[in-house]
Amino acid sequence: MQRFKIAAVLCLTLGAAVVQQSLADEPVKHYAIKQSAPSVGTNMTKDIVKAGTIPLNKHFDELTADQKAILRSEYDHMPDTDEPPFPVKGLFSIYKSIAIAHENLELQFQGPLTAYVLVDSEGNPKSVEITASPDEQITNAVTYALMNVKYKPAVCSGHACAMQMALHAELVSPSDSGSTGNNSDLRSNFRH
Repeated sequence: MQRFKIAAVLCLTLGAAVVQQSLADEPVKHYAIKQSAPSVGTNMTKDIVKAGTIPLNKHFDELTADQKAILRSEYDHMPDTDEPPFPVKGLFSIYKSIAIAHENLELQFQGPLTAYVLVDSEGNPKSVEITASPDEQITNAVTYALMNVKYKPAVCSGHACAMQMALHAELVSPSDSGSTGNNSDLRSNFRH
């Protein structure tokens, strides 16, 4: 009987380890905005703005614990009890604005886009700093998008506080976009 109990415990432990390893092996999901209409010669829309690893259609409260941990990891020494600023309605409208500007410019500009929006303790955007952009018109579009969104303010030691939110994107041509899963270089969306 004792051998049976030991064998059962070993099987359960081994099974749990296999499940845990298979979960750890799952690829990280990457999100993107697709072109509004297919390119000539195809009926498939392709990615034109790669957006990182945080879902674009989720509010902060809807993110998983792992997704929130990804956000927190972008900030130096942010405790688990603190929270970064985040758009009240999610990231989609910001990235969609970038995609619309990209398409309006006939997809002629490719490259990284990095912007930082300072969000005050009431969730209002105060300023935007662009550190990388493929074109001035893209810079104007992302600045407008970031300044016209309401944010959930950051939380520092249990109190609302001012903090920067970083936005990283990669503008790509539909012919170069490939799969969103191949964008391992793109950082997450936030930094302190």
